[in-house]
Amino acid sequence: MKRLAVLQYDIDMQGEHRVHFKDIRKILLSYKQMKELKNAKQTSYRNAYGVVVMMRGKGDVLVLAFGKGSKLQEKYPILQGSGKIVRHLYVKASDVLDEVLLREMIEESVIVGMEESEMKVLKRALQ
Repeated sequence: MKRLAVLQYDIDMQGEHRVHFKDIRKILLSYKQMKELKNAKQTSYRNAYGVVVMMRGKGDVLVLAFGKGSKLQEKYPILQGSGKIVRHLYVKASDVLDEVLLREMIEESVIVGMEESEMKVLKRALQ
């Protein structure tokens, strides 16, 4: 018999970081074109231009991985990481969530995705 995978979404909705998870989820889903994708490792939020944020509880923090984070890091030095694309924001259960800053980061990530998509279209038109 095939075993069903436990979704990270279900873990996070009931876990230590559930308050922040639910609050951030509500913010992300307030954007009309945002879609929620659930799997065993994380819950992702994307639009037509790509992944905006991936979320998962990990130990004593809720990890928000910004899909365009490397392009946001200069403007938002609170983001951590050194990979080619993604940057992380770590939220502890005791942290106070700055909704204005979080919305600004989400919106900037969406804009970066749109710009990247449009640049690809323009490059193809020049070929």
